[in-house]
Amino acid sequence: GCMAKAEPDVVGKINPQASLIGPNSIDRVVEVVNNALRGIRTSMLEDSLAEKPGLPHVRLNPVIEIVEISTGCLLNCSFCQTKLARGNLRSYRPEMIRRQIEAAVNDGCREIWLTSQDNSAYGLDIGTNLAELLSSICRNINGDYLIRVGMMNPLHLKKGLLNKLVKAYDDQHLFKFLHLCVQSGSDDVLRDMRRGYTVSDFYECVKTFREAHPDITLMTDIIVGYPTEDEKDFEASVKLVMNVKPDFVNISRFYPRPGTAAARLKPQPPRVLNERSKILTEICRKVALEKSERWIGWEGPVLIDEIGQHGELVARNIYYRPVVINGGDRSLLGRIVNVEIVEARPYCLIGKAKPATSN
Repeated sequence: GCMAKAEPDVVGKINPQASLIGPNSIDRVVEVVNNALRGIRTSMLEDSLAEKPGLPHVRLNPVIEIVEISTGCLLNCSFCQTKLARGNLRSYRPEMIRRQIEAAVNDGCREIWLTSQDNSAYGLDIGTNLAELLSSICRNINGDYLIRVGMMNPLHLKKGLLNKLVKAYDDQHLFKFLHLCVQSGSDDVLRDMRRGYTVSDFYECVKTFREAHPDITLMTDIIVGYPTEDEKDFEASVKLVMNVKPDFVNISRFYPRPGTAAARLKPQPPRVLNERSKILTEICRKVALEKSERWIGWEGPVLIDEIGQHGELVARNIYYRPVVINGGDRSLLGRIVNVEIVEARPYCLIGKAKPATSN
């Protein structure tokens, strides 16, 4: 993984006998594991030319196929160690991605997750883009499946991709789900982070998507306690959440990653990180509950894509809202059922199954 590539010395100190495999060497995993089982320490950290969509893999959920569309990125964020491990952007060929998705759909998968470090950068190194990839998938692959597009950032959207991507989201195969990371509500902090966009860019992207898809589910990411974040900057992040009202927010307390530029800055006191994290978490929870309550009374189809820890069914509607159905039949995994939303919680909806079901 990333730590093995970015901090091999640290791993070696913890366990001198540990074998190492980097994130871009995954095609050598069988060789490394077999050597480890024979007591041979192996370090495989160089980048491979193999394309991950073409590699064999184990599917943990029979309904969901995870497809990595690229590795690396085009940014040089001050806090991110992933770039040190994965390097610059390398997009995988569209035909390889489509081949994996088509095989998964033929195997009975109903949900396709497109993942990478930054989906919005896809294709910029090979003369294409994410919108063209999505359109080609939907145009060439038949079947009952839904695509969840993973994390993006405003930088590449503002450079001409935004309107094309919004149009691609019109297709019936796309979950109306937008994961657009912002990281801070302060332009000063964004500049220090070397993110390459402004808060206004984020607002514009969200506004454009919501104009086309008013009920789209929005997820974002915020780092609290970045070394240069003062009280005013933190209040700007709070203001952004209150104004934009995202449905889900991944909140991270800043942690200095070895080898990054931000690791050389003076960190915030732990008390400040904890206080700001607690404040923002509570605000996000209230906003999430407010957004969820709007769904009470909604009726419609959902795709059951998971069995919960206590046997409950977990489903998603076309907006990728998680819907929990208690007392359901496990055989419905991968099926579409009609539900009525009867209760709302901050991060999920409670649904009651309606009589009619269909494949």
